Parts: sequence; structure tokens; C-alpha cells
Amino acid sequence: MSTASDAAPEPSPAPPSADAEVAAAAGPPPGHALAVIAGGERRVQHPRDLDQAVGGYAAASRAANTWRAYRGDVAHFERWCAAQAPPVAALPASPATLARYLADLAATHRPATLARRCSAIAAAHDLAGYPSPTRDQQVKTVLAGIRRRHGTRPARVAPARLDAVRAILATLDPDRLADVRDRALLLIGFAGALRRSELAALTVADLVEDHEGLRVFIVRSKTDPDAVGTTRGLAYGAHPASCPVRAWRSWLLHRGEAAAGRAAHPSAGPGSGSAATDPADPLLLPPRDLPGAAAFVAVDRHGRLGQRGLSDRAIARIIARRADAAGLPGHWAGHSLRRGFATTGYANGASELAIMRHGRWRSSSAMRGYIEEGSVWTDNPTARLGL
Repeated sequence: MSTASDAAPEPSPAPPSADAEVAAAAGPPPGHALAVIAGGERRVQHPRDLDQAVGGYAAASRAANTWRAYRGDVAHFERWCAAQAPPVAALPASPATLARYLADLAATHRPATLARRCSAIAAAHDLAGYPSPTRDQQVKTVLAGIRRRHGTRPARVAPARLDAVRAILATLDPDRLADVRDRALLLIGFAGALRRSELAALTVADLVEDHEGLRVFIVRSKTDPDAVGTTRGLAYGAHPASCPVRAWRSWLLHRGEAAAGRAAHPSAGPGSGSAATDPADPLLLPPRDLPGAAAFVAVDRHGRLGQRGLSDRAIARIIARRADAAGLPGHWAGHSLRRGFATTGYANGASELAIMRHGRWRSSSAMRGYIEEGSVWTDNPTARLGL
């Protein structure tokens, strides 16, 4: 009987040929799938799938609205280049071409618009692997000269001060589903200093009520492109009609009942003294089918609840429409709530640090641009001139 030591040894595998080593180093031939070892499992990816993944991650580097604006800006530049005599290349573009483009538009376009066009052109060149003409000193000097000669006062939206917010709230019907939604949207956006894109991105699970108020988790924002996320707390309001926590409760209750096909609960309105609006009562939990849904969804003109979340543009239109219905002057848009938070907070004595932290401004200089109007009468020296 033989043992393992008696068995003849298996022949060693032949060393790879030089041709095989060269082929391995060169990688698979074009069009072949790539074998990827991940977590001990063999996973095959086709180059086409990898290209799609590359494109997807590149697209995720900026917000969808930014890409939309960039596409329009690049298309305008391409049309301008094609209309020249003779036509000039838009990609890659020379610094001289871009400088002429900026000079041609300087008298008819705001400097901020031209700066955005440069950002779009730079992104197009970077993605195509070309050096960007926007980094050339000639282009930088021309753009600086345009700012100096044609500089204009930045267009600002009207800030939603507290009295303006209350004027809007007074026009809302506590028994109409769209009005209940808009009350919650306005108060959470105002108290949270939220951008319209942040409001649009909220899900029901991102808003959690506790005994101190409402915790709002902001998954991604302009100053948090890596989506680390941050939580901001909205305290209970002293007045039930303008309390963001009560407004959110009421919207959840009305929304759940509308989804179930029942009439809205008449006692759940923000101004009532029922258990649904009393902060001392047990917390209202959202229905089980809501947590992953958008926080603010469409409501049609017949009061029927939609499934799709509101877009950031729809939110801006809602704010403008509600301000117009309340007879408020000025240009109202999505940023009115955020500007109003900073202006009102500073005018009422909140510190710059607290405002900057809550509103997630990166620098105090950026934040001060928002509170400029709120500080006009704060410690104003003209009151001490004896006039």
C-alpha cells in the first residue's frame, strides 16, 4: 500500500512564455471584459460599463442644476465660435478666442454671467482633456477689466423677514392640503436657513421630532459637496401659527390622511390647541410608508396628493407665488427664506457665529453679505448726530 510520500510528485507548471508576459502586461484586447477581484469574488465588467461608471461619477461631482447651466453656457460659446468669420474652434479654444468672446459680450451681459460662462468652458475643457483657456493670464486680465468697468450691484432677492413670513402665513387655509404643505415648507426653510435645493432633497426620514424641537438632517449642500451631512435643530415656536414643528406635524397628518383617502383632520391645523399641535403631547410618528418619500410632494389643483417630490424650481415658484398673493413687494425666490433667516436673526441680536454655523456659511464675509440689510439700523451712528 502506498502512502502520500510514495506518490509521484505532480509536474510543476511551465513558466509563462515571454509572449504571455507581454500580453498580460498590456491588458485585455480592446472590447474584452475585465475580470476584477473584489472581496474574494470574481466580478466581470465590460469596458463600456466602466465608461458609464466614470461618466456617472464625473456627473456627481457637481449639482444637476450646475450641469444644466453649464450645458447652456457651452452651447452659447459654441454658437458664437461658429458664427465668426472664419469660424474658430470652441474645443479646444485658444485664450485669444475666449478673450474676444468676453469682450464681445461685456456690454450686454453681467460680469457674474461671464464668470459663470468661463467656469462652464473650463469644465468642458477639463473633461475633454484639454488645457483650459480660462487659466490664461490674458483671459483673467480681460475679465477683471470687465468687472471694473461694467460692475453692477448684485441682484438680490427680497429677504423673508418675520413680518413678511407672517403675512404669507395669514393667507394660507389650514384645511387646504397645498396650504398646509406650503406652511411647513416656508417655516422649515426659513428657520433652517435652507437653500431651495436642500428643501427639495429632504425626505420624511430626514426630519425627526424630539422633545426639544425638530431635527433636520441635510444630506448634501452647496458647502458640503462630499455629502458628509449635517443636522440642524428647529426649536418650537412661541406662536402656534408660525411654529415649524407644529407645521411639520400638521403636514404629516394631513398628508397621511390624504394618502389614505380620508378627509383632513379639522383639528390638526397649526392654530388649534388640539393634541396634534401641543409640543407636550407624544410625538407624532410618520406612517410606515412615508420615511423614504420626499418631504414635500406635489398637490394638484383639485387637492389630490402626488407621489413625486417638489423640484427646487417648483419650490422657488411656490415662494414667489405666495409672496405675491400676500401683496409683498420685491423679487421673491427660493433664496428669500435663507436671506430672511440671516437678516432677521442678526436684527434680533443673534451672533454672527451662531448665524454662520446654523446657515452653514463657510466664511463670515460670505455670511455678512446676507445680513447687510438687517444691520442698517443696528447701532446706527446717524441717530447720535443730533439732527
